[in-house]
Amino acid sequence: MAEADPVAALRAEFRSELPSAVEDMAERDVRDLAAALRAARKRQGRHLTEATDASVAQIPALLRPLVRRAIGR
Repeated sequence: MAEADPVAALRAEFRSELPSAVEDMAERDVRDLAAALRAARKRQGRHLTEATDASVAQIPALLRPLVRRAIGR
């Protein structure tokens, strides 16, 4: 899906204003940077899920359902 304004899309990905150097980048580079950011966020989410699961595994089995419910997992 092509964005009409890749800088606006990247700004939305960063959830803040961009440095002027980024705003001056070529459209293709901005799209690549946005894709890299999305991929990094997906990896971060996977790592956080794995870390949470590993942490919950250390809790006694009888308490795990309560802890999972408390942390929203």
